This record gives sequence, C-alpha cells and structure tokens, in this order.
Amino acid sequence: MQTIGEKIEETRKRKGISLSEAAEATKIRRDFLLNIESNEYDYDLPEIYKRGFIKNYAKYLKLNPEKVLSQYQEQLITHSSRAKKNSSDFFTSNPDLNQTADQGSLEPLLEKPSLGKINLDKPTEISEESTTSEEPPTNKDLYIKTAILGLCTLLFVFGIFWLIQTISQSISSNSELTASTTDSAVASSITESNESAQSIEYPVSEITLKTSGPVYVQVRQKSDNKVLFTKSLIEGEIQTIKRRGPVDVAFTKGDFIRLITDGQDGPIRPKTNSAGTITLP
Repeated sequence: MQTIGEKIEETRKRKGISLSEAAEATKIRRDFLLNIESNEYDYDLPEIYKRGFIKNYAKYLKLNPEKVLSQYQEQLITHSSRAKKNSSDFFTSNPDLNQTADQGSLEPLLEKPSLGKINLDKPTEISEESTTSEEPPTNKDLYIKTAILGLCTLLFVFGIFWLIQTISQSISSNSELTASTTDSAVASSITESNESAQSIEYPVSEITLKTSGPVYVQVRQKSDNKVLFTKSLIEGEIQTIKRRGPVDVAFTKGDFIRLITDGQDGPIRPKTNSAGTITLP
C-alpha cells in the first residue's frame, strides 16, 4: 500500500509539476513539501499546521483531502504503536540480568542469622521480679476526685449552653420583624438586577473573511465562548459569519487574511504576518 508521500509525489510527477512550482502555488515552503513526500513529519511545527499543509497540498494536486488526512492519521497511530512496542521490548529483553543485579546489590545488606543464648541461672528470681514490677499502685481517692471534677465541668458546660440559647432566642424574636420587612426589598432588588442583566443582548452583526493565500482561521464569540467558525481557507476564499458582540479571530498567516465588519470603512489587516489573534469589538 502506498504511503501519503509516495502517492502525493507520484501524482505531482505525473502532472509534470516541480516542487518549486507547487511551493509557489500553495504558498508552502519547498522543504515542507519535500518532508511530506518523504513521509517525514517530525519537523518543529504544531500538528494543526502539518494537517493544514497536507490538506492544501492534496487539494492542489486534485486529490481527496479527507482520504489523505485519514491515511495520515492511520500512519501516525501505526508509528506510535511501533515505538511503544520497541520501548517495552528494550526494558523487558533481559530480565535475568536485572534479577542478578538486584540480588548482587542486596547481598551486602542481608543480615546473617545469629544464635541466641539462654541464661538458665536463677529463673525463679527473675519471674518474681517481673511479676512484682507489673503490679500498678491503686489510689481510690484519685479516682473519686477525677470523677467529681468531670461532673462539675459537665454542669458548667450545660449552664453556658443554656445561657447562650436563651440570649439567642431573645435576639431572634426582636429581629424577626425587621428581617421580614427587608426580605421583600432585597428580593425585589435582586429581581430587578437579574432582569437588567438579562436584558443586555448584543445585536446580530456580520464579519467577512477574505484570503489571499492558504490560512487556517478560528472565530470564537467572547460573550459565551462559542466557536462560530473553524476551517482551513484557500487562496481567494470568502466567508461571511454572523456573530453577537466581540469575537476573537485566530489565524496562522496574518498576511493572507483580511477582515471586514459592519461599520468599518475598509478591511482590517492583522499587525503580524505570522500566526496570531485579533479581537473585533
């Protein structure tokens, strides 16, 4: 089965197109096109740019871009699975060596069993001393005093709790009247604020995108963070998008895109020629 690079290279040569002509037509650097035809995708670019280059190159050669991208995804999955398999084989290729190394490193740390000694002299005296030392002294007076102190502490805590409850009941009874009058005012103010917040709604307006070369564009609405548009545009393509309020427009090539909004005399051009973001009020 042909790879993506082999298929693209064969199609280009069959059409009699050189790499320099393809690079000038697609606005993609010649070395990137050569990497695609060589199936080398490890150059330092985000994945979204690589997919955009492959898609635009396939469109230029009249190939099905969706099928080409699908085959590209399959190649990435196959490559990653092979890499994981090779790494696992490397770590599990010689288990005996790891086991031998672990045993050799642990041998100096292992303690050899030692033979104990049994002392048979005067066993009776030792047992008597241990039994007499384990008997704790008893003191009934100490137990009685501790019980009286605990009872007094418990009564004191109950008294403090009853006093606090009585004071809180008297305060709550006095504040019920004022709380009932303020609740209605607070509720009405909250309702009015919610109604005023809900009444603020941006009108529907339009933004037009015009391209002079291949560029990837994403438009996101700031009020609800909703993505209104995301697509790779080709040279000369025009897209009109409806929006409500300010939007953020992200792009990969600032010199290939122009923005036209309601109320503007002319098109808006990004300040950067490379990737960036512009906010439209």
